[in-house]
Amino acid sequence: MRPFLLLDVDGPLNPREPSAEFVRHEIVEGDRSWTVHLNPSHGAELRDLVTTFDLVWASSWEQGANRLLAPLLGLPQLPTIEWPDRTPIPTSSWKTPYVAAWVGERPFVWLDDGVDERDIAYFARPCQLVHRVDSQTGLTPGDFAVVRAWQRENLLR
Repeated sequence: MRPFLLLDVDGPLNPREPSAEFVRHEIVEGDRSWTVHLNPSHGAELRDLVTTFDLVWASSWEQGANRLLAPLLGLPQLPTIEWPDRTPIPTSSWKTPYVAAWVGERPFVWLDDGVDERDIAYFARPCQLVHRVDSQTGLTPGDFAVVRAWQRENLLR
């Protein structure tokens, strides 16, 4: 069974303090507009990981990530976790119960800036990794190294 790679947008892919590698994009859809900063190398890294993982949007952008962001990163249309409610729960991230229901027992890596040790403990099962990404810098080579290490450890058994 192929593992999921769950992707948050704001923070991991669109950091608060983007470095020079990030490209500024002005996105307009109808009467709404957003400024996002995306790193083209993230698209290449994620496309490379598609050989092992099923990529999934786990972002409050929901289907907007497919319409507005995937083309900018060179990604195909991805499955999207929909968030029916954002009620606070006794974990750090309001997303945690929805992610748990969506993934079931399937192996996964979840990259998000809104998780902490409570969310990590919630998913403390074999073949499931919750990885906190620094929202200031976004995904770094070190974060991708964590994903690749998990990939080697869990898929070469």
